[in-house]
Amino acid sequence: MFTALLITSRETLEAAIVIGIVLTFLAKTDQIFFRKYVWSGVGAGVSAAVLLALILELFFAGFQGATEKLFEGILMFTTAGFITWMIMWVHRQKGVAQRIKEKVAEHVSKSYGLGISALVAVAVWREGTETVLYLKSSSIVGQSGQFIGAVLGIAAAIMLSYILFRFAVKADLSVVFNVTSVFLIMFAAGLVAHGVHEFQELGYLPIFGFDPVINISHILSHESTLGSFLRTLFGYTATPTLLELSSYATFVLGIIWLKRFTDSFLLKSAR
Repeated sequence: MFTALLITSRETLEAAIVIGIVLTFLAKTDQIFFRKYVWSGVGAGVSAAVLLALILELFFAGFQGATEKLFEGILMFTTAGFITWMIMWVHRQKGVAQRIKEKVAEHVSKSYGLGISALVAVAVWREGTETVLYLKSSSIVGQSGQFIGAVLGIAAAIMLSYILFRFAVKADLSVVFNVTSVFLIMFAAGLVAHGVHEFQELGYLPIFGFDPVINISHILSHESTLGSFLRTLFGYTATPTLLELSSYATFVLGIIWLKRFTDSFLLKSAR
C-alpha cells in the first residue's frame, strides 16, 4: 500500500501543479472562459491513462508460464526506464512554471482553447501513464492494498495542491520531490533486479554455480511480512544472485552519476 500511496501522491501532485499553474494564470489574467478547456484536458488525460491500464490488464491476462515471465521482465525494465526519465526530467526543470504560463498566454492570445486542452492533457496523461506502469509493476512484485494506497495518495496530493494554490502558500516542493525521488530510485532498482531474476529463470541470463551469493533467509526471509514489504518497496531478496546485486547497484550508481552530470551541465549552461 505504501508504494502505491507514494507513487500516486507524487504523480498526482506533479499533474496538479501544472493544472494549478494554468488555472491561476487564467484567473489572474481574467480569462475564466478558458477554464473549460483545462478541465477537458484533464478528462482527456485521465481517460487515456485509464485506457492504458485496461489494455495492460487485458494484455497480461492472456499470458502464462514462460511468456508471462518474459513480459513481466520487460515491464520491469520499461518501468525502471520511465522512473529514470521522470526523475531526471524533474531534476532538470528550471523555470517550468514560467514556460507553462508563456504557452498558455500564447494560446489565449490566439483564442486557441484546444492548445490549452492539449497542454494539460499531455501533462496529465504523462503522469497517469507513469502511475499505471508503476502500479502494474508493483502488483507483479506482490504488493497488496494498492487500491487503498492509490486513493489515499491521490486524495493527499489533491488536498495539498488545493491548499498551495487556494491560499497561495509558499512551500519548497523540491524537498518533497527529492525525498520521494530517493524512494523511487530504490523502487526502480528493485524492478531492474526483479527483471533480471525473471530473465534468469527463463535462461536468458546466466545463473552462476555460486548463486545465490548469500542466503539470509534465516535472518529475514523475503516471504515474511517485513521481508515482503521490503521486497515490494526496495526489491529486497534474501537470496540474491550476482547479477541481481550488480544490476541493483549499477542502476543506483548510474542514477547518482546522471544527476551529478546533469547538475554540472546545467551549471555550465547558466554561465
